[in-house]
Amino acid sequence: MKKKLRITDLLTESSDFHLIMHGKMKIKSLHYFSVMCVLITALFTVNSANAQLKSLIEDFEGFADGQKSFEKEGLFSYGSIELKTIREKTKGFGYSGRRAMQVKWSGDEYFGGWGKGLGLFKHLNHETDHFNFYILNPVKNDKNTLRIIIQDDDNHSGKFEEEHDDSWEYTLELKASDEWQLISVPLKDFENANEGGDGIFNINYRGGMLLGVVFDFPDIEQYSSHQKWYFDFLSFSNGKLPTGETIFHPHPADEDDFSTLGAWTEKGLEGKISNIAEDFENLFNCSEKEKKQLGVIHFFKPFAVDGGHVENLYPDVKSINTIVQAGYTPMITLETRFIGLEDESVQPNLYSIVEGHFDNFLSNWARQVSQIEGVVLLRILHEFNGDWYPWSIAQNDRNPDLYIRAYRHIRNIFRNLGVDNVQFVWCPNSMSTPQEHWNYIMDAYPGDEYVDFVGLDVFNGAGQTGVPVWRSFRKETADIYYMLTQELPHKPLLLCETASRERMNEEEGQYFQSKAQWIEQMSEALTTDFSKFRLVVWFNQYEPFKVESSFESRMAFLKYIWENPHFQSGNRYFENSND
Repeated sequence: MKKKLRITDLLTESSDFHLIMHGKMKIKSLHYFSVMCVLITALFTVNSANAQLKSLIEDFEGFADGQKSFEKEGLFSYGSIELKTIREKTKGFGYSGRRAMQVKWSGDEYFGGWGKGLGLFKHLNHETDHFNFYILNPVKNDKNTLRIIIQDDDNHSGKFEEEHDDSWEYTLELKASDEWQLISVPLKDFENANEGGDGIFNINYRGGMLLGVVFDFPDIEQYSSHQKWYFDFLSFSNGKLPTGETIFHPHPADEDDFSTLGAWTEKGLEGKISNIAEDFENLFNCSEKEKKQLGVIHFFKPFAVDGGHVENLYPDVKSINTIVQAGYTPMITLETRFIGLEDESVQPNLYSIVEGHFDNFLSNWARQVSQIEGVVLLRILHEFNGDWYPWSIAQNDRNPDLYIRAYRHIRNIFRNLGVDNVQFVWCPNSMSTPQEHWNYIMDAYPGDEYVDFVGLDVFNGAGQTGVPVWRSFRKETADIYYMLTQELPHKPLLLCETASRERMNEEEGQYFQSKAQWIEQMSEALTTDFSKFRLVVWFNQYEPFKVESSFESRMAFLKYIWENPHFQSGNRYFENSND
């Protein structure tokens, strides 16, 4: 007799289901594991005028060719399903990328499926959003049924519990075709298949996490041994996933979209901020044909760097004016902390800022900045949704209102002194760490009258020990890019820090996406569906993250960024921002 198995039993009891939450960290390493899952399905639907990629669940670009074990990446299979990353079926561009997942039916079990554990907050709208994926279901497979279930976390336990959480299902008959198909299904077409939970599709910071996504093959009689399917680009979108020339091309940028180029280099650590531009530009300006000038020079100013806890580090007005006179806009990150302290517990927190402990220093700092002969981009209290800085929400009673008060307090010091050449940048990190209800970035937005530009920091592989999880630029950026462009479309968006590490060949082997390919895909995203960034600043510090970390990396940046007309030379955009 064929064994009957409930999906909910499989999802809650199997030890093969794992989850990793990952985020960029500057100081501490972070690995969150939790058991979770989800099943999902899709239909062809009509595109929407406001359609936009909202969240990229998996594009497989970080996996090795031929990889079969995916515990670190949070993928799993069960029953008679085997997984393997492949390259030969992909298109090599757009949403197809260079890798896809081969799903093979092979075994004696009478059930099977696969999926990805998540345990992340996703801001999904049940009425307007779609779940999308690409599938290649060869004609020789004949008829195939696919069941998909999305499971949420109503009781905030971090794992699916049948008596407390909802499970949303949809079943689809797959069309057999030797061509890739884009499948998209409205979330409102999923039905609640579990009596537990609150019966409401509420996957968001106010409701609960998305625990995972799983594809289940329910009709075992349909499948023959060694049957294969190919999946790619599992995602959520507002409306059906918008595409361009083909189903794999992202929608193109608007004609007036552009990005200004900027950089931070180690010359800033030496106090030579006026040499940052030359240091970076000389990597690429090898001939008149390639000659281009950065628009923004980024550098950091903490309270002090001498190991003490007396604030004494002011902007070097003379050096900054040299930058301005050479045609660059300075972007200063003011760090309300002391570098080199033996006792980190005495670092300033948000309470000390709000209570005015540093008002005298900040006032003098503002007066110095007012002497700069041009526009200054000032980034304060950045990456507040991480847990590695003393001004983070995580280190300040988990209170976003306190963060808002501190941000406004600093801004008001400049305003009350009549400093009018400073444009303030509010800048979250691409991933909120930890993933908690109180760490929702929009709850920490200071308000339109306090913010001139919205920033974002995006890294691949920063801050983790060992071999960090590799994430494509589009995967790392999609969720927060959607949130910022939808919630704050009237505020210009800046990519204030970005970089990718090199592969660690001894540990990772040779058959992965390279850093050069990561840069190529970043350029493609920035010139298509992520084209609203008005600034792109490469964080050229630490050897694995430097753009010249390899010949291939530098050539990729030269070809896909430096020589691409979308990335403009000069600082005209920011010099006019005070008008």
